[in-house]
Amino acid sequence: MKLSSHILRDVLLGKSPKQVAMTTALLATAVALVGGAIPAHAAPAQAAGATLIPKGVIVDPTFDFDQPAVTVGEIDGAARASCPDRAFTAVVTMSTSVPGCNVIGTTPSTTVTYGWYKHTGNANPCIWGKGFNSKAQPTWPELSCGTGRTKAVAWGNVAATKQIRGLTSIGWAGVQWS
Repeated sequence: MKLSSHILRDVLLGKSPKQVAMTTALLATAVALVGGAIPAHAAPAQAAGATLIPKGVIVDPTFDFDQPAVTVGEIDGAARASCPDRAFTAVVTMSTSVPGCNVIGTTPSTTVTYGWYKHTGNANPCIWGKGFNSKAQPTWPELSCGTGRTKAVAWGNVAATKQIRGLTSIGWAGVQWS
């Protein structure tokens, strides 16, 4: 039986190190009783590869606890450089990309930078990047239309996965983004 990182997230979110250690020991004992194999001394991240979220950060359902995350403050400096490029095809119908990297915003004024460029295709796309408003609800501000741009969007104290949306007026466009 594998202990889910989502269970660990719900149980350990915002706990002190002492509370995490006690909860981990209790969970490991419970799992061992039902046939699991997590040692009682395992750290939470070792138990399921989970990412620990700082206290006060709101977790969006798109956040993937099994993937690495970039933690950013008010201005994200290295966040875009730390996220690998993704490919996306924009067509005449609005579509959403596959998830990009995980980002953990640590303050209400955190911004996250998106960079994109058209690398192939017969049309120039319009691209929107996922961000969050002050109530931690997803928003999709326009990044730009044309051949590419770098732009910061409001993110706040939210843990979520970067994504873009895009479309063209005719034809298609291959886009690289991060």
